[in-house]
Amino acid sequence: MSRYQRLLRTIAGLLFLSIGLTLITNLLIIDQRALPLSITLPAIIAGATLSGRRTSSLGVTRSERQILLSPVGHFFFAASILLPPFALPIVALVIPTERASLASLLIRFQRLLTMNSSSLVFWSLIQNRPISGDLSDYLAFTFLVAIATHVFVDALLVTVVMGLVSHQSILSGSYWTRHSLLRDAAEVSIGCIGAIFALINPLLLLIVVAPCYLAFDHLQVNQSALLSKRDSRTGLLNAFGLQEFVNHEFARSQRQATDISLVVLDLDFLREVNNKYGHQIGDLAIHSVAQQISSLTRLIDGTARIGGEEFVVVLPNTGIDSATAVTERIRLGIEALRLPTNQGDLCLTVSAGVAARLPNESYSDLFDRADAALYISKRLGRNRVSLAEESVKTFQANQINTN
Repeated sequence: MSRYQRLLRTIAGLLFLSIGLTLITNLLIIDQRALPLSITLPAIIAGATLSGRRTSSLGVTRSERQILLSPVGHFFFAASILLPPFALPIVALVIPTERASLASLLIRFQRLLTMNSSSLVFWSLIQNRPISGDLSDYLAFTFLVAIATHVFVDALLVTVVMGLVSHQSILSGSYWTRHSLLRDAAEVSIGCIGAIFALINPLLLLIVVAPCYLAFDHLQVNQSALLSKRDSRTGLLNAFGLQEFVNHEFARSQRQATDISLVVLDLDFLREVNNKYGHQIGDLAIHSVAQQISSLTRLIDGTARIGGEEFVVVLPNTGIDSATAVTERIRLGIEALRLPTNQGDLCLTVSAGVAARLPNESYSDLFDRADAALYISKRLGRNRVSLAEESVKTFQANQINTN
């Protein structure tokens, strides 16, 4: 089954769950909201939309793993407390996302399931108890349980979706680290404070403006930090960002005893492209190759541009067989590219070297082996994939065991 088919099945499953949980929430929860819908719903949608626009589409990643951290998560928690269940689908669908097409649907269904879960837990625990100006111990406990539910369901949905789409174990995601979960809880807590103030006295919401502004400012600072780790021409990781990714993944691989592989790719004959078509087309070629590499790798992979025409892909949880298959897929995808020029279509190819990490091997040694394999590809005529010497032996052994 292709990745696109897995994505469609995942979307269909989330749609089914979203409809079911929405119906259950509407049936079980009695509407006892303190604020009129005509005020709360537009305020939440407007606030979340404006907040999202204050930050760039780059967002903030969790542990540098390309899992987008929404700058508007606190609005979704506030919506689950302040809005009746039938209004939650409106919030999930109307507020813009940072992704396009099918990925956007995944995010919207994730929002809806998360909001319905925390809403169902909160209002089921409250039951028919009146919410007064005094914040009782029980009410405080209920808010804490709702926050925990919101963070847990959101983390579970993201990791399950990533697992279904990319065939990765949900327990291996960086989403479950203490740092990520505490950061999510802190973000949701801002929405909790807003909801509490709104229930006590809506005028108290003015107090929430300051921490919200600080949260947005923090996101912008993180955005600037991320930009310093990105190659300006392609948007891939640069050498600094790659090193940070490698440090994280090598440490995790060491702890969990998982495989990790490295791919080094070099765009063939870029100098000839620049001489014949001009540097503008050469830049377009580099950008197109980078986009193709990104589209043919997983969200958990680290893709970087480390030189003029040289790229690196770090493949966590990947042995030599899978890494070779991924690299061949990238090679064929780039070979299929056609860039229109005033002298006809430009065809591109890449040479690649693949190496699987040996026990306790450093990144520098692993890179040297993959780079040596890359030069084997070049000597053999380019537009091909070669394996490092130790990886060849492992690959051959795996083939014998398979047969």
